[in-house]
Amino acid sequence: MEYLVKAQDYLKLKVKDTYRLAHSYRVANIGKEIAEKEGLNVEDLMIACLLHDVSYCTPFKTQDEWQNHGRISGKMVRIFLESIDYPKERIHDICYAIAIHVDLKADFDGEYNAFTLSVQEADNIDRVGAYRLYETLEAVQFSKQPIDVQIQYVESMLQTLNEYASYECTTKTAQTLWLDRIQFQMNYFERLKDQLKISTAL
Repeated sequence: MEYLVKAQDYLKLKVKDTYRLAHSYRVANIGKEIAEKEGLNVEDLMIACLLHDVSYCTPFKTQDEWQNHGRISGKMVRIFLESIDYPKERIHDICYAIAIHVDLKADFDGEYNAFTLSVQEADNIDRVGAYRLYETLEAVQFSKQPIDVQIQYVESMLQTLNEYASYECTTKTAQTLWLDRIQFQMNYFERLKDQLKISTAL
């Protein structure tokens, strides 16, 4: 997979943020598992997943710019893949998958299929992983909040996770990975809620 090595070099050249690099690698490894189990092109999907957020190399000034980052990444990746003589017939789907990963919209024609939708799904799967759970709690300074606020937050998360559980992925593998992570978080927050409720009185 010589192209995958070049893609990693390109990612490291463009993206310096530690979290974004780690996220990109996690998404690529999730994509690898999906591709291997679903019979998709492993190198193509790993490259698409690895580079899906490469446009984060430039800070987003507005919500609209962030909303467009998949399409910007797609353009950047097309130029990169053409520069390394990637097989032309494989570039289109890679760039389409990247372009649609935020809002399922691209600025060029393409097809929704198991390959092109798997980048968004691998990205979403990482968002409900163990690391994101830790990061989210840290971001809201959960440990510094009063217990009643903590309980409200946990109950809100459980409601959100229940809604997420109804989401249907394109492939069986992605669905299994998605539900596994949703269940992990639900179990965690249920246990956390139980502990919080016995933390203020006998």
